[in-house]
Amino acid sequence: MMTSPDVSVVVCTYNRAELLRGALESLGKLQTGGRLRYEIVVVDNGSTDHTDRVVEEAIQREEVPIRCIHEPRAGVACARNCAVRLAAGTWIAFFDDDQLAEPDWLLALVATAERTGARYVGGAVRLALPETVLSELPPLCRRLLGESVAVAAPCKLHRKLGVGTGNLLIHRTVFDQIGPFDESLRAAGEDTDLTRRVRAAGIEGWFNPSAVVRHVVPTYRLQDDYFRWTSVRNGTHLAHRERQRWGRIGFPPVLAARAAQVMLRYVPRWLWAHVTRSRKIRLEGRCQLWRAEGYFRLVLGWAAPSWLARSDFASQIDFRTERELFAPK
Repeated sequence: MMTSPDVSVVVCTYNRAELLRGALESLGKLQTGGRLRYEIVVVDNGSTDHTDRVVEEAIQREEVPIRCIHEPRAGVACARNCAVRLAAGTWIAFFDDDQLAEPDWLLALVATAERTGARYVGGAVRLALPETVLSELPPLCRRLLGESVAVAAPCKLHRKLGVGTGNLLIHRTVFDQIGPFDESLRAAGEDTDLTRRVRAAGIEGWFNPSAVVRHVVPTYRLQDDYFRWTSVRNGTHLAHRERQRWGRIGFPPVLAARAAQVMLRYVPRWLWAHVTRSRKIRLEGRCQLWRAEGYFRLVLGWAAPSWLARSDFASQIDFRTERELFAPK
């Protein structure tokens, strides 16, 4: 009888077969030092490409146990909840299908949990891009592409230092305590919501910058049309979070502050970029304005639900449309 793994590494995927191939290869090479056992659980959320073949090849190639689960309900929150229910590990490590793990990634997360007693540990996400490309990207654009906030040493997590589900180790008792991912958040934001509930429950979390994964950035994600799309999406997520945090009474002053921020900071910065002819500053300014567009278009939709229902705004920024809109055919 096979011994249960200590950690289940969960990879949720949808129509990213070739990116998934690299992710699984990197996970198959994780160093454990003989200190832990792990399995890889792939959750296929309705893929129509050759994802099944990629997973089967990985099962035959890698020594680590790999399982594939099919979750027909669309949405990454549904996929992650399915993994939590069926994973065999006491710990669950979430990892994205467009990432590459450093060999000591999982060991670093587990070591931090053991050292601190934390049930919730995150690590650093770096962009898999040449330094010449990174130097031309402003900080906002790097975050939009998935890079985490730079932190030099291990520390406790707090409101301004959160972690996403691209690099997260969590004990399954946390889900017993606070409940599963919110499946109503179909497009995104389910990891931020989980982090908020973890903090509200008083569960201590830690961050280890040495637990590194690298986010693969396809060429199309460096184009302006992609930056516009992801900035607008980011703005809608920010609006959701702020209305959730401040409530119906507290949200209007926040909304007014956001409007003032756009007029007093973002617009002048964008104009100054055109004066200085700095592409880097101009790109950051455009992303700030695009993010504001997403924020206020969603707020308009709340004020006029009939307009939102008639428009195709929600479908335009759905996470699953990325492949159809931008990926090479």
